[in-house]
Amino acid sequence: MKMNQIIKFTAVLAGSAALFSGCIKETFPESGYATGGQIADSPFAQEGVLTAMPTIFITNTVDIDEHVDFGYPGIMGSLDRLAGEVFPVSGNMPGGNQYYDRWQAQLYPGNSTGMDATGYMTPLHYYNYYQFIYAANEAITLFSQSADADENLGVAKAFRAHCYLDLARQYDPLPAKAPLKPSYEADVQKVAGLTVPIVREGMEMAELEDNPRATREEMFAFIFEDLNDAEARLADYSPATKNIPSLAVVYGLKARAYLWLGGFDEQYADIPTGNDAYKLAAEYARKAIDASGASITTEAQWLDKTSGFNTVISSWMWAMIQSTDTVLNNLLSWTAHMSPDAIWGYGNGAQPGISVFSYNRMHSSDFRRKIFVGADRDYAAIAPYMNLTANEFEGEDGANGAIAPYTSFKFHTNGGEKRNYSVGNVTSIPLMRVEEMYLIEAEATAHYDAATARTLLLSFMANRAPGYTIPAANELVEEIVFQKRIEFWGEGIIFYDLKRLNIGMQNGNAGTNAPSMSQITTDGRAPWWNLVIPLSAVQQNKALLDNNNPNGTYTYQSVK
Repeated sequence: MKMNQIIKFTAVLAGSAALFSGCIKETFPESGYATGGQIADSPFAQEGVLTAMPTIFITNTVDIDEHVDFGYPGIMGSLDRLAGEVFPVSGNMPGGNQYYDRWQAQLYPGNSTGMDATGYMTPLHYYNYYQFIYAANEAITLFSQSADADENLGVAKAFRAHCYLDLARQYDPLPAKAPLKPSYEADVQKVAGLTVPIVREGMEMAELEDNPRATREEMFAFIFEDLNDAEARLADYSPATKNIPSLAVVYGLKARAYLWLGGFDEQYADIPTGNDAYKLAAEYARKAIDASGASITTEAQWLDKTSGFNTVISSWMWAMIQSTDTVLNNLLSWTAHMSPDAIWGYGNGAQPGISVFSYNRMHSSDFRRKIFVGADRDYAAIAPYMNLTANEFEGEDGANGAIAPYTSFKFHTNGGEKRNYSVGNVTSIPLMRVEEMYLIEAEATAHYDAATARTLLLSFMANRAPGYTIPAANELVEEIVFQKRIEFWGEGIIFYDLKRLNIGMQNGNAGTNAPSMSQITTDGRAPWWNLVIPLSAVQQNKALLDNNNPNGTYTYQSVK
């Protein structure tokens, strides 16, 4: 895109009309158009462009005709269901309906082609990220024109690096066993080490139509280029709200990137791998902790039934913050899907829950157990941590069904509102919490210094389970990752760790509480964790022809 090109402001917002409210000032021409120079020079315009990036995270849709199409939170829900960490448990009660959970393709990869190259759900990831990246690229172009936009440029590069880091980890085709599709293992090797195309600011259409998948080395060189620039520009920057990344968030993104690279033995010229990367992951996790000034979520904050996991608190380093203007409707909303308190939504009918195996493994003193319904469905035990009456808990008074064992009440509606979606859906959603940095530090350290890692884990768990000791039979890295699974249940985090460490799903084991068609146990990472690029995107970019990841669905069969 040429610097003097006429830019329509709505394009900068990537279609997010909701962003206009309160952002467009009289400095814009009445036509709604502005030149790049006008936008770059106007502090009001820069404010609008800066606000665009976090806003489209929670308002963007890619027209898949499904109610989980609400931007980044929809991707978070997708990742946890692909990993088998979150699934509907309502079907375990008479009359319960597991199909209220609308991430159907992700829940049932052995019985659905919805995540194949031609699948209806595949665009949810790919097209959302590239629309986020488009907005970041527009911002980078505009802020680069102003000498006074140094910090804003750093923010835009942090957003872009975050998106490419997610894409790199989702689409990096790692080896996976596929018992029902013998050709899969050989096919995935043909594209080994490839991530996704890099779209920089200013690229012309001809470049976009012949833009190959970047290698892992190329992609991480690009990501660190952005993060290093953001680190320098945000050194003295304190964002007014936590939906804008700070220096601590940049450190956190570096910690995530180095943790991923620690899982590889390949040697690259300028990109560390193996223990070298793990040491940097630990270093940057500690930098993020120190720079954030954040305190770990307390038991009272975790269990608060009106503000728990819907309100920004100290431990949240980065967040998606909704307002009444950004709530799309009653069902295109994180809260409508993830909170059983939301009687108007899918969450009350689907009842997102935790694996019985994970629940039973939690330490008896771990307060995080309290937000899950116990096996005995004791209403008195769960009542302090959720907003349903006893009748609503039993599926009466307009509720969608009796609440099943292992249902989670982690995510609450705004103020505990149960029936008015325009109020209840106005919640904030965590993007990065300081607890992740403590657990990255512990896990990364465990790969080269087990004694120190044990101390770090015990120190962290003192905040969660008094009297916790590391089970002697458990491998240290796996135990740390398990605690991360509990800590970040439902937050779209753990998928990357399971994929990196080749930790398989166990939902097909005897005694499972997973719903029918999702009772799958894998031998290591699942093939569907190597996401595929939508065929429509392949057809628009000739460099992707014959270079897509192989379809990973129908590679395992559910036991029921």
